[in-house]
Parts: sequence; C-alpha cells; structure tokens
Amino acid sequence: MARLIFLFLDGVGMGRADENNPFWAAQAAFLPFYGHAPHLPDGTPIKAIDALLGVTGIPQSATGQTTLFTGRNIPAEIGDHKGSYPDKTMRRIIKSGNLLKALTAKGFNARFVNAYPLHSRLFSPPQVDIDAEGNFHFSDEFPPLFRRRVSVTSCMMMVNRQVPFDVEDIRRQRSIFQDYSNRSLIERGLDLPEYGPETAADILFNASREHDFILYEYFQTDYYAHRRTFAEAVELIRGLDRLLNRLLSLLNRDEETLVLTSDHGNLEDFSSRSHTLNPVPWLAWGQGAERLRDSVASIRHVTPAITDLFSRVRISRREVFTPRQEKITIVDNS
Repeated sequence: MARLIFLFLDGVGMGRADENNPFWAAQAAFLPFYGHAPHLPDGTPIKAIDALLGVTGIPQSATGQTTLFTGRNIPAEIGDHKGSYPDKTMRRIIKSGNLLKALTAKGFNARFVNAYPLHSRLFSPPQVDIDAEGNFHFSDEFPPLFRRRVSVTSCMMMVNRQVPFDVEDIRRQRSIFQDYSNRSLIERGLDLPEYGPETAADILFNASREHDFILYEYFQTDYYAHRRTFAEAVELIRGLDRLLNRLLSLLNRDEETLVLTSDHGNLEDFSSRSHTLNPVPWLAWGQGAERLRDSVASIRHVTPAITDLFSRVRISRREVFTPRQEKITIVDNS
C-alpha cells in the first residue's frame, strides 16, 4: 500500500546554529535546520540538498518550485533563477509533466490538499485554463490582479483538473488553508475556527487516510522571512514544530512516508531579508525513507525519487476523497 504526505515549506534553508537563525533560536526538535548532521528526536537524519542547480545567482520560487515538482532543472534550461510565479515556459513544462500528473497516470489518488476558501471556483475551468504551450486562458470573471499571480502548485492543480477545496471544506476539516491557523482568514471576516498546530496535523493525517499522496504547501515561512520580525519567525517555527511532532506521532513508519523540503533558503538567516544560497532540508521519514534520502541530492531529484517509490508499491484502492464537484466546461478565451 502507498501513502505519502509531502510538506512543502517555502523559503527554508539549512543555516548556522547562531543568533541569526530562528530555527536555532526556537530550538526546533522536528525542524532542526541548523548545525552539523541535524536529525529528528528519533534519529531520522535531515539531509541538506542543493537548490542552486549549477546556475549562478540567487534561487527563486518560480524556477525552484517548477524544478521541485517536475524533476527538470529549470534554471539550467532557461539560464537563470526566476520568481515568483511561473512564466509561459515554466507553465508549458508543468503542463507536460508534474508530480501530481505522474502519480495519477500510475493509478494513484494524488491530491493537492490546500484550500482556496475565497477563490475556489476561480481556479478551475471555465474560469482559467492552461494550454499545451503554457498560455493562460482566463474568463472575463477572473480578476485581473490574479492573472500574474498564479503559483506553481496552482498550475499543477489546474493541469490535473482538480477543483480546489473551499471554505466549507476547511470548516469540515477536509482540507487546510496555507495559513493553517486560519487567522488571516478570520481577520478578513470569514466565519472560521482558529486551528492550532495539533488540529492542523490531524486534518492532514485524516486527509492522508483518503489519498495515496497529498501535497501541502506552506508559504508563511517565506513571507515571515521577508516581512516579519525575528521573534515572530521563532513563534511561527515553534508552531510548525508542534505540527510535525503531532503528525509523525500519528503515522506508522513501517507503512507510510512523510517528506519535507523547500525551494530555496530564506527563513534560516535573518542577517538578510532576501533569499539565500544555502542548501535546503530534505526530510524523508517512514517507508522507503533510506532510498529517498540516498536518491536525492538536489531539488531536481525529488519528483523522480517519489515517483520511483510509488512504482515499487502496490496501488491502494480507496474511495476517492474530493471536494464538491461542479460541472466543468472548458472554454478558450484567447
């Protein structure tokens, strides 16, 4: 049986054990992204993997994430690190192949588990579509402000025809927002409960009961590195540390797998408010973890390693767990 949880933390590198690293200041036990040979309390090692990919310059989100989720060295192919959102070339590559698409093609139930509470209906046809050349096709209803702000994971979701989870799915704990606490949504007036790290872990665990593979993206880490104080970053990390502690306590390491990585460094070094040249963490825990660690040296290797792991296990036939479906009609508004 295959079951894997992929936690993607945006903007997290492996830093020094010093006063500029909030992971060190937080003394994070489950996110020990500092010092020599870091490991979890149970001894599981954290591997530092390359995010530079042989290209000069500072790694960026769009090229890093497209590399991470397609297995192609995007900075090398286009000759640069680019961010924050994928351009036409990157969208074409995502359209042709990505982690969700590869696992689905193998018969696995793979799902991007993030909720889009305010804009769920916008991120699927007929509101938006991506053609084979990487062009966007937007309906007149799609807000112009969003048209240049469609992330790599959103593109993956749309390419795989996955309708995003919505606000009701958050209430019913079927899905989770990128800010798992929901505080930012509550501040905007949404009637939602505030979730602590343990509740967020329970939601992710329960979602993984219904899927072979789930991907959760958390980009508050990159946001806090750019815009919040060191003390706020420490508190953020302590919450994430509790989340991962709870999630691992629920999983069976002999039957299930959890992986965690990032696209580039940032939060681990507050001496600068920009991205770093540091390697990023690669945590592989549970079934197949040793193979995953051995086969991943850079973010380019993550998708091939995961698809290889799934190629070696029996497909688990479970009831598909999806948000409420709407009738989908593809329209081309080019």
